[in-house]
Amino acid sequence: MKKIGIKNWLLEVDVEKTAEYYRKEIEICDCSYCQNFASTVLSLEDEQISFFKNLGIMPEKPVMLSHFPTEADNNHQYIGFYHVVGRILTGETCTMTNWQDDHTYTLDKFAFCLSKENNQVPESFLEPVFQLNFETEIPWILEESGED
Repeated sequence: MKKIGIKNWLLEVDVEKTAEYYRKEIEICDCSYCQNFASTVLSLEDEQISFFKNLGIMPEKPVMLSHFPTEADNNHQYIGFYHVVGRILTGETCTMTNWQDDHTYTLDKFAFCLSKENNQVPESFLEPVFQLNFETEIPWILEESGED
């Protein structure tokens, strides 16, 4: 396990086992909302891609993803989460509904928080596990409409 510091958190992460899980187990939904999310995150800046890869996460493959319309032109709000093989050693945790500045990390358009309350963890996922919750507002980049 590798020790990783992010904001006020110290994590112990098995990057290889997490990455293997995302390569083999997670599929990208074929709806236009999920396809737009995947396409957009694959074009993120290097710093953002590195954040995900340092944890073993393939950013285009969240375990859970929800889409919400926004009033902003061409922007779409997404919330979701990823699972990581590892432990949260220190730092405040959150839930999907309890976001506060002291336990949220912002990286460009993404806000993240860590949770020990894990949702939808498949039996094949190795323990220990923690959840990386996120929210973001990103543009629509696909040619087809966001109407399914």
